Amino acid sequence: MQCLSGKCVLAVICSVSLLCVSSTLGQQWRPLFDGKTLDGWHVRGGTAAYHVEDGAIVGTTVQGSPNTFLCTESDYGDFELELEVKCDPALNSGVQIRSHVTKENRVFGYQVEIAAARTATSGSIYDEGRLGRWLYRIPKDSAGAKAYKDDDWNLYRIVCTGPRIQTWINGVPCTDFVDTMDMTGFIGLQVHSVAGDPKLQVRWRNIRIRETGRHIWRPLFDGETLAGWHSLPGGKWQVRDGVIVGTSPIDETRHGLLISDAVYGDFTARLQFKAVKGNSGFYFRSDKVDSAVGVHGFQAEIDIANDVGGLYETGGRAWVVQPSADEVAKYFKPGEWNEMTVSARGRHVVVHVNRQKTAELIDDPGRLKGHLALQLHGSQDMEVMFRDVEILQPQTSTVHVPFNGSDLNNWRLKGNRPMSAAKWVVGTAALSPTDPRQLISKGDRGDMINLAERHGQSIDIYSEQTFGDCRIELEVMVPQGSNSGAYVMGEYEIQVLDSWGRQKMGSGDMGAVYGAAPPPVNASKKPGEWQKYVIDVNAPRYDEAGKKIANAELAKVQLNGHILHHNLVLPGPTPSGVTGREAAKGPIMFQGDHGPVAYRNIRITEFADAK
Repeated sequence: MQCLSGKCVLAVICSVSLLCVSSTLGQQWRPLFDGKTLDGWHVRGGTAAYHVEDGAIVGTTVQGSPNTFLCTESDYGDFELELEVKCDPALNSGVQIRSHVTKENRVFGYQVEIAAARTATSGSIYDEGRLGRWLYRIPKDSAGAKAYKDDDWNLYRIVCTGPRIQTWINGVPCTDFVDTMDMTGFIGLQVHSVAGDPKLQVRWRNIRIRETGRHIWRPLFDGETLAGWHSLPGGKWQVRDGVIVGTSPIDETRHGLLISDAVYGDFTARLQFKAVKGNSGFYFRSDKVDSAVGVHGFQAEIDIANDVGGLYETGGRAWVVQPSADEVAKYFKPGEWNEMTVSARGRHVVVHVNRQKTAELIDDPGRLKGHLALQLHGSQDMEVMFRDVEILQPQTSTVHVPFNGSDLNNWRLKGNRPMSAAKWVVGTAALSPTDPRQLISKGDRGDMINLAERHGQSIDIYSEQTFGDCRIELEVMVPQGSNSGAYVMGEYEIQVLDSWGRQKMGSGDMGAVYGAAPPPVNASKKPGEWQKYVIDVNAPRYDEAGKKIANAELAKVQLNGHILHHNLVLPGPTPSGVTGREAAKGPIMFQGDHGPVAYRNIRITEFADAK
C-alpha cells in the first residue's frame, strides 16, 4: 500500500416507498451493456477492435495484437453475472472476473474460459496474466465439459461469493471452486491474440449483473498487541516489530498455543508465516482440552521443511491430507515468509500455500466450529513467526441515487447557509456560447449545476445522508479554467479542474488527491465535455472507545477509464472539508466556491458489514 505522509447520500428519502427502492437497488439485475454503445467499458491490454452490431458487442482479432480486453469501468465483488456468447471455433476467448491491470496495461486475474467444444475447457477457470495456469479445469468426462456449443449462442452464468466461484454454461454446472487471490475487480471480455490476420470474431450480448455485496479482509492481529488472543501454558508469545513471535525450548513438553478469543464456524483466514525452528501449525475449529497438546481440532501444517499445507486432526484422525516432499518443494519457501490461506465453509475445507492449493476436503465429517490457534510443538526447539493475520468479512451492498435530477431538497450548503445564498440550480448544463469559461442551464431537470461566474460567488454543497465504505460513480463537467472538487465522505478531496492539455500534473490537477497525491497521467477531457469518476473508498475504522484503528483508503480512483490511484492510504482529511474531522461515515460534498461546475448521474454503492 502507498501511504501519504502529509495530512493533507445521500439524499434522505422522505417517502417510505422511495427509501425501500433505494435499499433494494443493490439486489436488482441491471445491464452492463445497453445494446447500442460501449459506454461504461474501456479497452485494455492489446489493440483488438470492439464495436456494437445488432445488439451485440463484437470483438475482432488484429494482427500482432496481444490479448485484448474490453473492461468495465467499475469493480465488482460478490455478484451473479449472466451473458450470452458466440465465438468462432478457431478463436479462444474468455470472461475476466475480479480482474486488474498493471501499470504496463497488462490485464490479470480470473478468466472464465470460452473455447471450442473440442477442448472441453469452456467454463473452466484460468489465471490470466499472473500464474498463467489452470486454477480449475473441468473434468473431461463431466456434463459441464460438453455444455458449450460451437457456432451458437451460449448462456454463461457466473456467481462469485467470497472465495467461492461457480460457473454454468447453458444451465449445466461447470466449475465450483475456492480461491482467495482476488475478492474484487473488473469484468472483461477477451479477444485472444492470434497468428497471422484471420479476422476472427467473438460476440457477447444480454450482459447483466446482480450485485450481492463483497468480502473484505479484516485484521485479526493489530500489529502491536495480542488483543483478541490468549495463550495456553507452554512456550512464549510476544510481538516484535509488527510480528507475532513464538518460542519454546526443547525441554518444554507442553504445546504452546496462542488461541483466538472468538469461536468461528464458517470462515476464510489468511496469514504469513516464517518457520525458523521446529514444527508449528494453524489450528481451526479447535476445542480446548486438558492435556499437553492443549486443543483438539484441525491443523494446517507449518514446518521448517516437511508436510507444509497438509491437514492434520489432533485428537482424531491424525493425517487427513499429507503432501509429499516433492509436492511441498513446489510451493514452500524454507526460511522465507510464506502465505497460507484456510477456507472452511460447511464441510468444505481448502488450504492454499503461496497460491497453490495444498489440501481440499469436499464433504468432511469433522468439527464445524471452534477456535483459531497458532501452535508451538512440544519437546522441540521452537521459533516461528506470524504476521498479517486476517479474516474475510462479508459486506452487504445498498445502492443510493442521492440526486434525483429534479431538485436539491436533500442537499445542504456548507455553513448551514440557505440555498438562496448559492448559485446551485437544476437543469441541463452546457458551455456558454459567448464565454467558454461559464456554464448555462437549459430547462429545469437533469444536472446539478453551479452557475457561479467567479471564485467565491457560490458555496460548497453536500448530501444530507452519510455513508462509509462505498463505490462512488459520478459525471462532472468543467468549463475552461474552472475549479471544483468531489469530497469523499465530506473530507477527502478528489480534485476537479480544467487540466486539459497539461503535460506535467501536480497535486492540484484533475484527478489528484488534493495537496497530497498527483495523478500519474493526464486523463482529462476538453472543457465542457462530461467526464466520469469511479471512486472506491474504504472508510476509517474505530474501536468501541472511538479510537481510530485503520485509516481511510482510496482503494481505486478512475477518471475516464484511467486508474489514477490504487490502495492509497489517507492518514487524515484534506483541507476544506465539511467539518475538517474524520468519521466512520460522511456525506458526498461538491466544492462550489471556486467556480462554475456541473454534476450528474451520481450513484453510490454503500457496503456495510454483514451481521
